[in-house]
Amino acid sequence: MTFLQEPSVFFREGVYAVEESAGSVEVQVCRSGSDLSQPATVTLTSASTQPPSAQAGVDYVAVGRSVDFAPGVSVVTVKVLILDDVGGPVLEGAEQFQLVLNMPMNATLGQPIRAIVTVDDSQSDGPSLQFALSEYRVDESDGRVVAMVIRSGDLTQRSQVRCYTRQSSAQAMMDYEERPDTDLSIITFQPGEREQRCQVTLVDDSEYEKEEEFRLVLGVPSSQSAVGISLGKQKETMVKISDLRDKPVIRFSETRFTVKEPKNPGETVTVRISVQRLGDCSRTSTVRVHTRDGSATAGHDYTPVSVELQFSEGQMLHVVEVHVLYDTERETRETFTVRLRPDDNMVADVQNTKVMVYIDEGGPVGGPDVSCSS
Repeated sequence: MTFLQEPSVFFREGVYAVEESAGSVEVQVCRSGSDLSQPATVTLTSASTQPPSAQAGVDYVAVGRSVDFAPGVSVVTVKVLILDDVGGPVLEGAEQFQLVLNMPMNATLGQPIRAIVTVDDSQSDGPSLQFALSEYRVDESDGRVVAMVIRSGDLTQRSQVRCYTRQSSAQAMMDYEERPDTDLSIITFQPGEREQRCQVTLVDDSEYEKEEEFRLVLGVPSSQSAVGISLGKQKETMVKISDLRDKPVIRFSETRFTVKEPKNPGETVTVRISVQRLGDCSRTSTVRVHTRDGSATAGHDYTPVSVELQFSEGQMLHVVEVHVLYDTERETRETFTVRLRPDDNMVADVQNTKVMVYIDEGGPVGGPDVSCSS
C-alpha cells in the first residue's frame, strides 16, 4: 500500500527588494509534492522585523489573507502594496518587514516560510536638482534672465549647487555678465525650499545682433542628506537672446495724408512725408521712395517722385516732399500712393511701406505736414 506525502507550501524566495515608488511588490507562494490534485490553503500575514523597521500603514499595507491553491496549481502570486510618501518625501533609507506563512490546510509548511521585504527610497526620495526648463528666451532689453532650479525628493536638509554660465555665440561680458564655475555662483536651498532662482544679467547695448545663445550649467551639488544629492537629467539649459529693440527698421512715420487741391492756377500743395529709421543706426542703409498712380495721375494731379535716400551712420530721418497740382476739372476725391522699397544694403527691415495720399476738391488746406505755395 502506497501513502502519498502531503504537499508542502513555501515562498519561492526568502528575500525581496523593491523601490518605494514602485507601488507594490509581487511574491510567489509555491506548492510542491507528488499529488497536487486537491485544493490547498495557507495563511499569509505581514509582520515587523526585529528591531522594527518598516511600519504597516506608513510604508506598506498590512497583509492578512488566505492563499488558495486550486487543484493542479503549484504557484500563486501575491501583490503586496507599498506606500510612497510622494506628497512629502522624506529619505528613510532601506527599511524591512517580513511576510509569514502559517496555518496550512491540505498541505504542510516547507522552507522558507518567512520572506524579508526590503523597501528602499534612495532613488525616489533622494534629493535631486535640475532646471525647470530646457530653454529660456529673452530679449536683450529685458536686462536679465532668471532660470528656475527645482529640487525634488527629500527637502528636509540644506542643499547647494553651482549655477554657472558657458558661452556659445553669446559672449561673456559682451552679451551677459559671467557666472563663473566657482563658489561665487552657488545657490542655496534651505530646508523645505523647492525652487531657487539662477539669475544672469544681460548687457544691453544699442548695436543690433542676431539671436545669440549661451548655456547655464549646474555642477558640484552638495547636501546635508545622508545620501548626498544628485543632478537630474536637465542639468543644463540654453538661454537664447533676441535683440528686437535694436533691430534697424526704416518706415514711414505716417501712412495716411488728406490734402485739399489748390484753388488757383500756379498754386501747389506740398505733402511732407517723414521716413524714419529706428533701432541700430550704426550702419549705412539705402532705400528708394517713389510715387504710384491711383485715381490721381502723375503730372496732372501731382508731381511724381522717385528718390534714393541714404541713411548714413547715426542718421534717423529723411523727409520726402510731394507736390499736389491745381487742375481745372471738378473731380471727386482722388488718391495716389507713396511707396518704400527694401534696403539695398540689406541692413534694415522696412515697415509701413505704403502711404495713401487723398486729394479733396477745393476748400482750405489740411492734414499733417501739408502746406501750400504759389
